[in-house]
Amino acid sequence: MSPTTVFFLVATAVLGFTGLWVPWTRPWLALVMVGLSFQVMSGPIDMIGDSGGALSLFDLDRYVWGFNLTGWAQNAFSSVLVTEATSLVYASLIPFVLGTSLAIWRFRRGDFGRFATAVVLTSYGALVTFVLMPTAPPWFSGVAADLFRASGLSAISGIFTPLSALVAPDYFAAFPSLHAAYTITCCYFLSKVGYRLGLIGSLVAAATLFSTLYLGQHYAIDLVGGAVYSLVPCWLSERWGPRGEEIIRLRRGGLGE
Repeated sequence: MSPTTVFFLVATAVLGFTGLWVPWTRPWLALVMVGLSFQVMSGPIDMIGDSGGALSLFDLDRYVWGFNLTGWAQNAFSSVLVTEATSLVYASLIPFVLGTSLAIWRFRRGDFGRFATAVVLTSYGALVTFVLMPTAPPWFSGVAADLFRASGLSAISGIFTPLSALVAPDYFAAFPSLHAAYTITCCYFLSKVGYRLGLIGSLVAAATLFSTLYLGQHYAIDLVGGAVYSLVPCWLSERWGPRGEEIIRLRRGGLGE
């Protein structure tokens, strides 16, 4: 059992145990369960991809845009500075998601249930897709270079190893891009907190989309898929997600009120 799996098992147990007496921790439990689910399924997805079952979406991506957009981005913007900067952005996804979660919990507690619902729907929708249709990234297919692994900042990702499985369970989970999906979801809910945080979220989302493309981690079609896997759950969570007063009641332990 990997240290990452142990981390999520312990976090799930702790949140599940405290949730018996502190009901408002339950939305956090849902988020941790997402990470545990990715850990459990990473092995089967790897096996499918390693056996030659991973698809390449290069032909589809080139058909949609008319050329190799990922390769063009690498050639057009290639420089050490751009590679290092985009690698930093790419490696910082988990802190951004955690920061967004804390900001919503602190300033828009009533929206936290809907935020958690959107993240869970996005994650499990993507996980089902990864299992049914494993897809290889551009660098794996040889149509672009893996600039992230070649950069000096790739080691940053190791700092967040216990949480990295949330967005990178294996090599064969390119479509949809969870980097795109999670940053768009965060951007959407940060905009509800305030104009300034919404603007910051938009800039981070734009930088992340460019980074995943430039570094050879995703095709543009993967980013479009990530946007769909983000916005549909956001819409569903707004219609049927927990209302603000429900989360506030949970926070106060008022389930029986």
